Amino acid sequence: MVRLDWDRSAIPLRQAREYYRLAVDPSDAYPQGRKGLVLERAWCNLSGPDTAGMLILDGDVAIDPFDQSAMLAAIHVEPGIVWTAPARIWPVSTRAAGWHWAHWTLEPSQDLEQYAPFFSFCYTYLPRALIEQCRRRGLAKWEYPTVDARVSEVARQMRIMALAVSGIEVKHLNY
Repeated sequence: MVRLDWDRSAIPLRQAREYYRLAVDPSDAYPQGRKGLVLERAWCNLSGPDTAGMLILDGDVAIDPFDQSAMLAAIHVEPGIVWTAPARIWPVSTRAAGWHWAHWTLEPSQDLEQYAPFFSFCYTYLPRALIEQCRRRGLAKWEYPTVDARVSEVARQMRIMALAVSGIEVKHLNY
């Protein structure tokens, strides 16, 4: 379980103490950031041969104990797919006209769907096979803000199912 701390701005959370903090600093081409490199290094340093995957909590996302329990239960049932939590993404993050869910089927939408072939990393679990394939495709060179989209693309190409965890809604606080 890792927590992305973009430019040392992660919000304080009690549950965050259980996550390994990953500092993501802006690159010289700010607002780009070395998010892919940080994720790959974390995977290489923290995972073992039996590690099923990586649970990512973004620094501007709040979860509660129920959210975490539901996410871990979903992962336990099916560790070979992508699990993501419903989170509203606000216009300040996307420059869109309004908010949309952090996962969607064809286009960003305010319709809540369980199937999630496109997903952000607000609160998302990535299975080992997907992470390893992303590493082979150059994860270390992928920069913010395109890392989430590129990982989604690889998951679709690998036909790895991505589902939203039912019954939870985490809070994206970048509004």
